[in-house]
Amino acid sequence: MATLCDKYGSLVYLRLGNVDAITTNDPDTIREILFRQDDVFSSRPKTLAALHLAYGCGDVALAPMGPHWKRMRRICMEHLLTTKRLESFTAQRAEETRYLIADVYKRAECGKLINLREVLGAFSMNNVTRMLLGKQFFGPGSVVGPKEAQEFMHITHKLFRLLGVIYLGDYLPFWRWVDPYGCEKEMKDVEKRVDKFHTKITEEHRRTKREREDNNNDNGEMDFVEVLLSLPGDNGKEHIEIKALIQWDMIAAATDTSAVTNEWAMAESILRETFRMHPAGPFLIPHESVRPTTVNGYYIPAKTRVFINTHGLGRNTKIWDDIDEFRPERHWPVDGSGRVEISRGADYKILPFSAGKRKCPGAPLGVTMVLMALARLFHCFDWTSPENIDTVEVYGMTMPKAKPLWALAKPRLAAHLYK
Repeated sequence: MATLCDKYGSLVYLRLGNVDAITTNDPDTIREILFRQDDVFSSRPKTLAALHLAYGCGDVALAPMGPHWKRMRRICMEHLLTTKRLESFTAQRAEETRYLIADVYKRAECGKLINLREVLGAFSMNNVTRMLLGKQFFGPGSVVGPKEAQEFMHITHKLFRLLGVIYLGDYLPFWRWVDPYGCEKEMKDVEKRVDKFHTKITEEHRRTKREREDNNNDNGEMDFVEVLLSLPGDNGKEHIEIKALIQWDMIAAATDTSAVTNEWAMAESILRETFRMHPAGPFLIPHESVRPTTVNGYYIPAKTRVFINTHGLGRNTKIWDDIDEFRPERHWPVDGSGRVEISRGADYKILPFSAGKRKCPGAPLGVTMVLMALARLFHCFDWTSPENIDTVEVYGMTMPKAKPLWALAKPRLAAHLYK
């Protein structure tokens, strides 16, 4: 799609079966869509993957604009992702960083190549599940076996891949009856497996909540699921809302995007350059216009899907020089402020968390997790990579390397500092 924009201009119209669509990788056009006309383009299309894998588009990220989305967003911003609540988990994040360093040190002492996807995926998962569920899935405090933990990690990656699939049935409805590649069948399988896990989690927390109430023991910091269970439901739908928030908005989104970004990067300028060259996903989650409008002088009908090409944006030669070179210094602030803007997306040149009404509410947490991991890994180890690293990417909702990144770590500090 970036090639189409290079050839035909900053805004390209596509007719995808029965659906009108536009795509762009131009920052000025993106600003027009996500800022000036945010109220027009802030909805989401109801794709088959979102219906199956996000509880009927019932979460914050994939729900169409409307009262349900506003309620879910309000729950996130007022009860889950407040500054006070995120700060209350600072000690747990620091502890998980220590576990990460100890794990890498143990492998480095044996002279083993380190699978960064594995160790960073576990780091991201543990940070999120400790906040969300009050449990560790990997490491010394794990409450599940390694097989079960790896299985859930595998399902999470599979979910993201399916959400990123361009499924013909979304654009040619009759195709759903054929489903020659088994995409919908696979979605239903993942849906059942994920729902089974979430039902178990919510029932465990309901049982724990009742026990606490019976024993008059309500002290201690509540995890996110406990907070959700304490909120009044909406027409008896609180159970589905909890599971939707657990899966997509908390575990899946925070784990997969943070792990993918960590794997590519190894500092704020480094992180921003990593977002430019290897964004967590090739496109932002598609937007959809709620009414007719005009963009760049062109008429855009209602229900038009918008594909913001973040991969093409980072390689737009009108914005960046030497697009294939990794040059963090290009992001150094020219005003001497000493800060590199990462998460706000104010310049619309790099959008790791989108912008406008549909910006990821967990952006500050995501940046914090990535920077903590990178800073400690750089400080504690010297890194060398094997020759001929495979840099092929897999396209889906996120964009991990096709093959895991392996590297050798050499401890830089005294041995007792890694304990």
